[in-house]
Amino acid sequence: MKWNPKALTRLPALLERYKYPALILLAGLALMLWPSGKGEAQPQSLPEPVSTAETQLSEQDYRAQTERELEQLLSQIQGAGRVQVMLTLKTGPSQRYQTDRSQSQSGEEGRLSWEEKTVILNRGSAYNEPALVSTAYPEFQGALVVAEGGDLPTVRYQLSAALAALLDLGADQITVVKMK
Repeated sequence: MKWNPKALTRLPALLERYKYPALILLAGLALMLWPSGKGEAQPQSLPEPVSTAETQLSEQDYRAQTERELEQLLSQIQGAGRVQVMLTLKTGPSQRYQTDRSQSQSGEEGRLSWEEKTVILNRGSAYNEPALVSTAYPEFQGALVVAEGGDLPTVRYQLSAALAALLDLGADQITVVKMK
């Protein structure tokens, strides 16, 4: 194949004629080359099981952060004074993944069997992740509040009512006592 110098003279006419497809093509190339910010993707087929130490640490962090926020908030109640809060967890955080369920019949007896598989989303050729359906935050089981004004009935009621509303706890799950 020989180079034809006249081909360059036809280039402006071709660009004018195919400018929209060329723009779409360039935009697609730019998006493909745009960095995703995720770093290099590591191939995964299934989610790695989270170790109990990691789960426990995240539960403790969540509980501690919630306690600090509650202490700051509850100390603003008139008459409460300094406040310390301790929470107990009923359940830890959990995630639920999408599954596909298939039924098969085997043998002459016609036994039915079910098979469940986690749905995997492909994000490119090198990275797979399970399809997340929902994430549940930890549930609280009970609360102890130690407050300087914990001996006053109105302060006890206000602290107890605030915790019941914020943490979805019953009055029997909240204890308010006076700080020494």
